[in-house]
Amino acid sequence: MGWQRRVLRVDLTAGTSAVEPLNMEWANAYLGERGLASKYLMESMDPKVDALSPENALIFATGPLTGTMASTSGRYAVVTKGPLTGAIACSNSGGKFGAELKFAGYDLLIVHGRSERPVYLHIADDEVVIADAAPVWGTSCWNTEEWLKAHHQDPLLKVASIGVAGENLVRYACVVNDLHRAAGRSGVGAVMGSKQLKAVAVRGTKGVTVEDPKRFMSAVAQTKAKLWDDPGRRGLEKYGTNAMIDNMHGFGGLPTRNSQQVQFEGTTKINARAMRATGEDGHRNLVTNKACWSAGGPATACPPMKR
Repeated sequence: MGWQRRVLRVDLTAGTSAVEPLNMEWANAYLGERGLASKYLMESMDPKVDALSPENALIFATGPLTGTMASTSGRYAVVTKGPLTGAIACSNSGGKFGAELKFAGYDLLIVHGRSERPVYLHIADDEVVIADAAPVWGTSCWNTEEWLKAHHQDPLLKVASIGVAGENLVRYACVVNDLHRAAGRSGVGAVMGSKQLKAVAVRGTKGVTVEDPKRFMSAVAQTKAKLWDDPGRRGLEKYGTNAMIDNMHGFGGLPTRNSQQVQFEGTTKINARAMRATGEDGHRNLVTNKACWSAGGPATACPPMKR
């Protein structure tokens, strides 16, 4: 597996950070980012704490395949005690942020405490800085990411941030990464806001190493060959996850009007076909597709293992 075998812990109350070895016994017993992060969460805090208190832990978790050439290996999870349910919240997101955290050398980022002022984390491999977020506090995720890239003069910086909803502890607030991807379930953005943590900006250059590269590459090639012609994959490639709206609407899984209803009569105006439609004025709703890290494709399209 492609573990970096390192965990980054940040204490915003104390203003400190430290690196510790990944607990490989847990990593082997609780397979995947969700299981492993849930174990770390339970061992990192009292489960009775209020979700929006400084005692809650906020975990950005990667899995054993994150950042490798395996298909869909760009996923990461935000795991915490959720303010919306009072239970363990696991909100999953794509894009490239998860892979970048892995490239920086960390399997998990665990945030404790609460800052006295708005801050963001800047992680560049082994350098971890807790920096002032006042210039972007009260602004959108899109503005925050643009500002961070300009401020650090690094257009390749990968950012996960909250907007005004997260700052104001809205209990269903998201964490948004790579401008257009969201860890959108269970109010993980509110927990991030409760810690006065505006963003996590990551730049990694270490790459990911697997234990048996030849066997791994063989397995990756076989999997990609199966996926390449699969109609389900092609549908997601063309329409993105927006292709799921009609299905969600059909079986009553589309939260509507603050979850008072489970179907939305206006789906035809926002579904995948509407997204790709061209209006009478010639305006196209869809400008271009933007894939997540290692989203799929033939084996010949595999990116290099090292960056």
